[in-house]
Amino acid sequence: MTSPDQGQDADGPDRAPRDAAFDGGAYDDRDIEPFAWPERPRFDRPDPRGPRRRGPPEPPPEPSTNRARFLARSERRPGLNLSGIGMGSVASAAGVVALGFVFSRLLGLIRSVVIADAFGTEPDLSAYWVAFRLPDLVFQLLAGATLSAAFIPTFSRVILRQGEAAGWRLASSVLNLVAIATFVAAALAFLAAPVIVPLLAPGLGEATGREAELQALAVELTRLMLISPLFFGISGMLMGILNARQHFLAPAFAPVVYNLGIIFGAVFLAGPFGIHGLAWGVVLGALGHLVVQLPALRTVGMKWQPSLDLGSAAVRDVLRLMGPRVIGLAAAQINLLVIVFFASFVSDEAISAVNYAFLMMMLPVGVIGMAISTAVFPTLAAQAAAHDMGPLRAS
Repeated sequence: MTSPDQGQDADGPDRAPRDAAFDGGAYDDRDIEPFAWPERPRFDRPDPRGPRRRGPPEPPPEPSTNRARFLARSERRPGLNLSGIGMGSVASAAGVVALGFVFSRLLGLIRSVVIADAFGTEPDLSAYWVAFRLPDLVFQLLAGATLSAAFIPTFSRVILRQGEAAGWRLASSVLNLVAIATFVAAALAFLAAPVIVPLLAPGLGEATGREAELQALAVELTRLMLISPLFFGISGMLMGILNARQHFLAPAFAPVVYNLGIIFGAVFLAGPFGIHGLAWGVVLGALGHLVVQLPALRTVGMKWQPSLDLGSAAVRDVLRLMGPRVIGLAAAQINLLVIVFFASFVSDEAISAVNYAFLMMMLPVGVIGMAISTAVFPTLAAQAAAHDMGPLRAS
C-alpha cells in the first residue's frame, strides 16, 4: 500500500477502503489510513442523537412540587380546588359559625332562665345536673375527640391524594365505628349507672335527708339521657364531614336546635312529667341536632357505606390522632366532675349553682374561640394536606 509521501492523490487506490465504507461495504479499521475522513452520516436512517433544532434552546422544565401535583389533582375533582380557599372564605365561614354560636349561646341563656324558672335550685334539678355528666362524658370522649382533631385532617388528606371514593369510604368507616363505640359505651354506662352515679356526687341529698331518693332519681335520669349520646355520636361525625367540605351553616345551627329541644322539655314537658320531662327534652334536642344536618349531606355528596375497614391506614390514623384529643377532653371533663363532687357536700343547691356558673363561663369561649377554630381548622387541614405552605402560613 502506497503512503501519501509517495505522491498518491486523494482519489488513488489507497482510498479504496474508505470508498467501500461509503458504499456500505464491510471493512476493517486497520485498512484505513490515519488521515482518512470520518465516516459520513447515513441519511437513510434517523440520527440517534435526535432531530436537530434551530433557534435558541428550550428552557428546562420547571421542577414539579407536591403542591403542583395536589393542585392538579384537585382541579380535576369538583369541590376540591384549593385555589378558592383563602382568608375571605375563612372569614365568611367564621362569620356563619359565629352567628350560629351566638344564637346557640343566647338560647342557652334563655334555656337556663327557663329551667331556673321551672325548677329553681331544688334538689330534683341537682339530680338532673349530676345525671347529665355521664352521658356528656361518653359523647365528649368518643365523638367529640374524633370530630376536630382526628377526622378532619385525615379526611382532607385522603380526598386530595386518593379521591372522593376513598374519602367517603373513610368517612363511612369512621362514622360506623363511632356509632358502634358510642352504643357500646352507652350500654355499659347504662348497666353501671347505679355504681357510677353515686360516686359522682356522694353528698347529693344529705342536706335534705333525701339521699336515697335523689341518688335513685339521678340514676333514672342518667339512663334516660344516655339515649342522647347515640344521636350526638352520629351528628358529631356529620359536623366533621360537613365542616371538612366547607359547609358550615347546618353544623353551626345544630346546637340551636338542641337548645330548643331542652327549652321545649322545660316549658311543655316539665309540667306533666316533672324533671323527667326536662331529660326527655335533652333527648329530643339531641335528635334534632342530628336531623337538621341530614339534608346538607346530600349537598356535599356523601355516600354512606356499611363498612368498617379496620385495616385501612387512614382509619388507623384517625384512631391514632384521637389519643391526644381524648386526653385533653378528659382533663376538662374531670375538672367539672371534681367541682360537682365537692359541690355535693356543700348543699344540693350548690350543684345547680355551679352548673349555671359553668355555662356562663363558656359563653365567650363558644362565641369567639370555638367559632374561629371551627371555621379555620378545615381550611388549615386541606392546605396542610396539599403541602400548600404559603397560604397555610397566611391563614
